[in-house]
Amino acid sequence: MMKRVLSLSLLFVVMVVTGCSSAGNESAKNGGEAGQDTKQESGEDLHYDGDGGFLWKVVHGDTTLYVHGTTHLGHEDFYPLAPEIEEAYEHSDVVLPEINMFEVEVDEKETLKMASFEDDMTLKDVLSEESYTKLSKIFKDNGMDVEDYTDYQPWYVESVLAQLNYTKSELTPEYGVDLYFLQRSLADKKEIVELESVTMQNELLRNFSMDTQVLTLENSIHTYEDIPAFLDLIGYNWIHGKNEALTEQLQTGFEDMGDEYKQAVNDTRNIHMADKLDEILQKDDGKTYFAIIGSAHVLIDPSVPGELEEKGYRVERID
Repeated sequence: MMKRVLSLSLLFVVMVVTGCSSAGNESAKNGGEAGQDTKQESGEDLHYDGDGGFLWKVVHGDTTLYVHGTTHLGHEDFYPLAPEIEEAYEHSDVVLPEINMFEVEVDEKETLKMASFEDDMTLKDVLSEESYTKLSKIFKDNGMDVEDYTDYQPWYVESVLAQLNYTKSELTPEYGVDLYFLQRSLADKKEIVELESVTMQNELLRNFSMDTQVLTLENSIHTYEDIPAFLDLIGYNWIHGKNEALTEQLQTGFEDMGDEYKQAVNDTRNIHMADKLDEILQKDDGKTYFAIIGSAHVLIDPSVPGELEEKGYRVERID
């Protein structure tokens, strides 16, 4: 069950990077912080022992909120994280993840029903012949049969492809930063309050237009071989605090996926999360909160820190 729940969250990571592999390679040629050398772009010689991270602090009355931009895939060398991040967690009373992966119950039958085409349409009808042929080969190479998935909509097939992708990366969900803090929260008996839910994320995916679903799946298919190394580079940029490089990776991916995708995956969700954090701050219960959300939500406008500033809070960048 854990692997399936994780894949729903990680789908957002993989869908973003499918559109920006070429942009990452181009920025590497141009040099500067936004680029890495060719070896790093190919996934070689990356190291994950660093002290980077993305952390903001908001104080309202007697209540303190930390907002930490995380990565859903991680490496054992990430830990411990930067002292400021570790201390923010230690001081917190309540941890606020996107979803609490340890309390989610997934109804697989209901998920498959929701993922199925509602008419006689099949995956083969919506994908180009080239994309379908390549997807078939990818599945075959992984001991799978594309015909087993032909009745499912592109967003669901994308989630299956995402799982294949991150198993080839140097980074794994088992070392993801969200999971790291959730496991510690359980051991430390901290209160955990979700900012979203798996149901909400599933609804987001299934409500994409068919054009957007096809676009994201076909991007994933045609950049399949490049994505693992690109995910590794995301982890590298994250742990070393390369703000400009990581922002460029994520931003370009959103641009390639179109307005509908960015609006749903980033903008609407960020506004929703900022509203929930605003409610917590306005309660002013004297507690310290530690929000752990994907880095796109803190780096790409309208970002969560930016939305909190718009609401009148003083938002301080800590790390």
